[in-house]
Amino acid sequence: DTVGGGWGNSEVQTYTSTRVNSYVSGGTLKIAAVKGSSGSWTSARLKTKGLKEFTYGRIEFCAKLPSGYGTWPALWLLPADNAYGVWPASGELDVMEHGPSVTGLNVVYGTEHSTSGYGGGGKGTGSQTISTATTAFHTYALEWSATSVSWYFDGALKGQYTNPGTGSAAWPFDKNFYVIMNVAMGGTLGGTINSALTSDMMELDYVRVYAAK
Repeated sequence: DTVGGGWGNSEVQTYTSTRVNSYVSGGTLKIAAVKGSSGSWTSARLKTKGLKEFTYGRIEFCAKLPSGYGTWPALWLLPADNAYGVWPASGELDVMEHGPSVTGLNVVYGTEHSTSGYGGGGKGTGSQTISTATTAFHTYALEWSATSVSWYFDGALKGQYTNPGTGSAAWPFDKNFYVIMNVAMGGTLGGTINSALTSDMMELDYVRVYAAK
């Protein structure tokens, strides 16, 4: 995804397709937010829409997160088609988000969003502290079936949302979703950007999707 416009969350970055903002080196993928000479921010938002879409299974990211105040890295899923209507009606599954300016350094979240609960009303892990989230690689995984979504950080179950069986308002998670990986700047979870910050990045060692049995 490219361009800016706040993305509905008052973010300040413009996403580009240049190798300044996304590249592979030393065996890992870097997604880098960079402050330009004019003070504006660029970053990258990578997506698998039309390339890798799936319903049910397990997705696991191995990532090291940026520590800069004002960064907002996210590993998440969106529906390939808005079968139930525009967001949040067709759902969103956040495997991991981190917003040190707003929620604290090394505090991460996993959340589902649907018509019955979104934003701060979404269900998921609640706040989880991983003391070395910004200095070491950790795994962030989501297991998704017809009956539940479960979040695992470093292999430990941290939250679960069960299909209440009341229809798409509470469970739009029966369609194909695709993967998004990005580093936003500012906005509702990025918060105030440290004026001394000039760049930061999220590193990914791997992304693995396992089919449901």
